[in-house]
Amino acid sequence: MKTHRIFNKGQNVYCLLASHTNPNILLPVKGKILDSKWDPVNPLYQIRIIKFYDNMKFLKQHFFDMNFRHMFNNRARKMILKAEDFKTASALEQRLNEKDRERFYVVIESVMCTKTKVGLSELFEKVQLYMISKNLKEVREISARPFFKGPLSLDSVREFDARYKIGWKDKFEKSNLSIDKYLNSLG
Repeated sequence: MKTHRIFNKGQNVYCLLASHTNPNILLPVKGKILDSKWDPVNPLYQIRIIKFYDNMKFLKQHFFDMNFRHMFNNRARKMILKAEDFKTASALEQRLNEKDRERFYVVIESVMCTKTKVGLSELFEKVQLYMISKNLKEVREISARPFFKGPLSLDSVREFDARYKIGWKDKFEKSNLSIDKYLNSLG
């Protein structure tokens, strides 16, 4: 059973905002809990977004095309906002907190919430590493298929591993993760 923290109404939380249209894109945000819906497995929170931790370029690429649930029992829908109306993330944050802000509340799962920004950063790193690894494993397998003879084809998974080590060795030297153990974990 997964353990996660239960938060109270009115409490500020740090969350990974996920969309129903593109669940692989997670937006780190700070929010205020306005309401909660109890579920024995995974409680839900309705939050008001206070702060985005992504830059406006990334938000323009993803946020405005994402669908979010705004109420517990409603289906997901897009925000009624246009990307071209905003130059900065702080301008978007201000718009989400004006008098008609109820339109922009979002529902988030409790497992995607933490108490601190440091906790959010750690959660984000774990989830991003998982998603990158999942995609890397797929690229590794596809590029080493025997029938594939395109410019990105490889003779084997070993060749992929050798090329990966050359390109990413410096990143692994800075972390506590061994590049060999990482590549072995891909399967």
